[in-house]
Amino acid sequence: MKQLDRKGGGRPRPAEDAAAPAGRYDVPAVRQGLQLIELLCESEQPLGVSQIGHALRMNKSMVFRLLQTLLRGGWVVRNEDRQTYQMGLRPFHYVSKPVGRMNLLVAANGPVRALWQATGESTYLGVLDGDKVLYLEHLNATGTVQIAGKVGGRYTLHCSAPGKVLLAHAGEELLQQLIQRGLERQTRRTICQPVRLRNHLREVVRQGYAMDVEEYAEGCICYAVPVRNYTGKVVAVAGISVLTLYYTVERMCRELGPKVHEAGRAISLALGYQEPRGVRNG
Repeated sequence: MKQLDRKGGGRPRPAEDAAAPAGRYDVPAVRQGLQLIELLCESEQPLGVSQIGHALRMNKSMVFRLLQTLLRGGWVVRNEDRQTYQMGLRPFHYVSKPVGRMNLLVAANGPVRALWQATGESTYLGVLDGDKVLYLEHLNATGTVQIAGKVGGRYTLHCSAPGKVLLAHAGEELLQQLIQRGLERQTRRTICQPVRLRNHLREVVRQGYAMDVEEYAEGCICYAVPVRNYTGKVVAVAGISVLTLYYTVERMCRELGPKVHEAGRAISLALGYQEPRGVRNG
């Protein structure tokens, strides 16, 4: 579901300037803002401007400006006395996201690598990030001609196998947003008709997996399955991508499909999911 690339290509990236003098890239206002956030997080009591200034050796004018900026952003709250401040819940909202993903990465590490080792094909773990698939893990195929992908890459939902899995389980609101925005055509096989896509997503839920057959990129077939947490909610997607140069749809479903299902099942079980008896897709 990505661009094709030949192994070994590309120029090496320049190394970071490790020898740069300490503080060369320091931004004082950002550093002071971080120090203020850390202080408020550690304090059991709300703090006033003077207390913060004294603790951080910072003038009261700077403390006040930082507090007002954080207050407007919802990161701190001002108490009823209007003199003291404490942390709000906004940091928890954001910090909880990478924490949750880190748990997912721990659970997925073994099964994803096992899938890659068993197939030698492009293997990935993705999550829903707004209106895109975000790759938390991507292992390149071992062949000479590869499907290029990267950790942190974001890909379209409606025409990729992992995207269709996540979209199928995300609810009507997100689907309607994509339809209103317009379903972009990637290839001649991309499903761009709203009714057809909606019916296709229902089938994805029913069968327990999604495929895209050259819908995202010519010459590429993808197979993806949902990953569920202990509540049964779909929180991620695992899958592989292959080239039509080596695989037909039938061969992929027969040889690789069961392995993808097993990886998704293993990750889900590690997250506490209990599979209903008698239900085994793939």
